[in-house]
Amino acid sequence: MQWSKLFIPTLRENPAGAETVSDRLFARAGYARHGYLFLGQRVLRKIAQIVREEMEAIGAQEVSLPGEDAAVTVARELRSYRQLPQIWYQIRSERMDAWSFDIDARRACERIFTRCQLPVVALSGEFLIESEAGESRTIRCPSCGYTTAAQPSAPPAPDPAGDRTPEPFHTPGRKTIAEVAGFTGLPETAQMKSLVLVAAGRPVLALVRGDHQLSEAKLACALDVVSARPAQPEEIRAWFGAGAGSLGPVGVTNVRVIADEALRGRRNMIAGANRDDYHLRHVTPGEDFQPEYCDLRQVEAGDSCRHCGAALAFRKAIEIGHVRSSTSVGLHVTNEAGEEVPIRMGAYGIDIERILRAAIELWHDNDGIALPAAMAPFDVIITPVNVQNAAQREASEWLHAECARIGLDALYDDRDERPGVKFKDADLIGVPWRITAGKKLAEGMVEVVDRRARASHDKVVTEAASFVKSQVK
Repeated sequence: MQWSKLFIPTLRENPAGAETVSDRLFARAGYARHGYLFLGQRVLRKIAQIVREEMEAIGAQEVSLPGEDAAVTVARELRSYRQLPQIWYQIRSERMDAWSFDIDARRACERIFTRCQLPVVALSGEFLIESEAGESRTIRCPSCGYTTAAQPSAPPAPDPAGDRTPEPFHTPGRKTIAEVAGFTGLPETAQMKSLVLVAAGRPVLALVRGDHQLSEAKLACALDVVSARPAQPEEIRAWFGAGAGSLGPVGVTNVRVIADEALRGRRNMIAGANRDDYHLRHVTPGEDFQPEYCDLRQVEAGDSCRHCGAALAFRKAIEIGHVRSSTSVGLHVTNEAGEEVPIRMGAYGIDIERILRAAIELWHDNDGIALPAAMAPFDVIITPVNVQNAAQREASEWLHAECARIGLDALYDDRDERPGVKFKDADLIGVPWRITAGKKLAEGMVEVVDRRARASHDKVVTEAASFVKSQVK
């Protein structure tokens, strides 16, 4: 392709209002203007091709389904174990969604990230890239490495002693943890937070310490479901006889109760009374109700490593994908003995646009984008120093044709611009290799530049393209 025929509106200065590196470089490199332009769309298409290749390498079939519910509905037509395993995927709006049945497609996701040269952290079913531009976070133990085995900070005050009986008290208009803490004068850590969710069509009461937040990913894992949704107000009232803000575990027999490990061993806490505007004091887990215990909470600042006691470090991260797996989706097939057995379903998501953003956040320098060859808009850019020089122009045109012949994706910068402008643009747009036809052409040589390593090699004209191919392929 010839640069002069394309729309690549590069900028020398950062645009106003662009907060992240990727936002700035999307605009400066001509990848985007109110949406993706030619270069940006080209990179997204290359990433999508990597996704397709790796999914199809494990036998995945490309489909078009509106979502997970539709995938489950279609999967109900599976009848026999002989039809398994099945993997379906779709790519829509710069996102891949996939559904697997009796097979784990996690390795395909990992190979996608490896080919994109992304140092992915897998945490609680999420695939993350550490970056200051991210809205998620990773948790690192400086001594043990990555871990979710976190020990929460201790409550600021000990629990009241004694074997006390739950006692209702009036809390008019107090529904939130903070409001009840202000009303009682006790810290938020003295309360149990009650959250009602629906998993696989059934209600679940999840309990965490008042100052903690529920991790829905951990809850889904504990329940062996792909996902769980918050219950609707009318559902909550039907199951508990009260509205949100007055809920608790005491006396609950029609709903599964699961409690975070931080509540194990606690005594005489405050919980909702399942009666509007009332709470209970002196509630003891394991005595006044019998929950299942699991790690349910989000890790917080101040937590320590459960293994070695070191303070955990938090880093911002970009979530680029996730995986959930469950046998609780109601899918069954007949086994060899003629018996109905459940199918394990996995749900996978990969955000192609976020892969590009994460790659730019990771692979850039003061001169622009330095993408890996696998996702770069072109493999190589061919640049004559002076396009008006007949020898340089003819050599560049021959190199452009030679690249096409041997399977390299090449961009020919045929613009009548100063060399400095063309070199800066080449560095800016993220092409990993540049072949420059300049003064050394008189000796039959061209300069081959590795964008990321900032290394140059003098090569014979007829060998330059094959050398680049040996590096990028």
